[in-house]
Amino acid sequence: MRIRSARGSDKDTVLGFCKDTFLWGDYIADVWDKWNLKGGLYVLEENDSVVGVYHIDFFKKETWVEGMRVHPQHRKKGFGTKMLTHAESVTQNKVIRLIIESENHPSIKLAKSMGYEIEEKWRLCYMIPAKQESSATIATFSAQLGGIASSSTYANSWRWLPLDDEEIRNLIEQKRIIISTKEGKTMAAGIWSQSNDFPQIFQFAFVSGIEEGMLYILRYIQNMAYDLNFERIQVFIQEKISIKANFLDKGSLFYLMKKELH
Repeated sequence: MRIRSARGSDKDTVLGFCKDTFLWGDYIADVWDKWNLKGGLYVLEENDSVVGVYHIDFFKKETWVEGMRVHPQHRKKGFGTKMLTHAESVTQNKVIRLIIESENHPSIKLAKSMGYEIEEKWRLCYMIPAKQESSATIATFSAQLGGIASSSTYANSWRWLPLDDEEIRNLIEQKRIIISTKEGKTMAAGIWSQSNDFPQIFQFAFVSGIEEGMLYILRYIQNMAYDLNFERIQVFIQEKISIKANFLDKGSLFYLMKKELH
């Protein structure tokens, strides 16, 4: 068994055992070329056959692991553990994160066995772009958040990054934080992004809020996505935040998992 950097010639083999990963298929075919060009794409070989794959991305304050797959005929052989151990060995960051759907019990068990803990639970929801009116606005300075952020991370193109004061200032400069206020107080806040891997999808992640303010923001991003000609909106909401809206379709629950390396 060995783990090596992926080559273009590995593509057909990997996509062959990834195509039926989930009931709806898999997204590896959509991102393979970008990941392979960018680097950090690894495959696992057993007896000269490629039977595993994963991608690693390095950020300033953390390392992100994604797209880990093992050929169905080669599971329960410890290959997932081997790849995650390899990911930990090639990073110099102290924090490593990954996200797993809550129903993917084998992967959750594997991550926990290696010292990863559930940091936050995020629900993926969907909306359709539409013309809407809303009183929500783009935040222009950090104090507008009023210290209400209840998440230590935020979703950015299916990667969860640390949300600290420095990052909040950067996001405000990029005009990516949307807030809803009432009588001078911020009711809700969130961050929008455009997926690097799926450019037709508009994404938004709430980092805090009460329902009234969140509804104003949801209408704001429906209108924003409509004006920007996006086809679909993905909304990430922490499971601990409650919201009901007939135009918001709830999807899967995901566990954001974290490990601090020593």
